[in-house]
Parts: sequence; structure tokens; C-alpha cells
Amino acid sequence: MTATTAASETWQARISHDLAAQLRDDAELLGLDGRTEIVKAALALLHRRASEERMARSIDDFYGDDDPPLPVGVRLAPATGRTDVTT
Repeated sequence: MTATTAASETWQARISHDLAAQLRDDAELLGLDGRTEIVKAALALLHRRASEERMARSIDDFYGDDDPPLPVGVRLAPATGRTDVTT
């Protein structure tokens, strides 16, 4: 359900009792006060993640099949044949 006023919208979702209990524990750990702050924090996190995904896709679109350049100061790892090595 979505309700709209001139300045804002209200979004609602039905969740299980178990998830609600977990979210209350999470909110206490993170210092969030009440359902509204929990939902706002979750929506902000969702939006941030979607923004990161949009950025990653735009980089993929721009470079196509080419490898994007490495950031300044970063160099390729030496070819060791191992896939678990990073430098």
C-alpha cells in the first residue's frame, strides 16, 4: 500500500513476527528508534546499493569488452597461476 500526501509517501509491508523481532534487535544494536527509523535506514541502504549497481553497469557499458583501467597506484598482481593471491 502506498499513501501520498503533498510532501511525502507512506509505504507499508507485512513481515513475519520472526523478522520483526530480528529487526528490533538490529535497530537496538544500531541505535535506531522505532519502526520509522528502521524502514528509513533500510530504504536508504537499498537506494545506496542500487546507485552502486547503476554506477557499475555504466562502467561496464562504457568500457564494453575492454578492461577498465586500474586506479592510480594499483598494479596487476604477478602471474602466479593461483587465483587466491592478491597484492
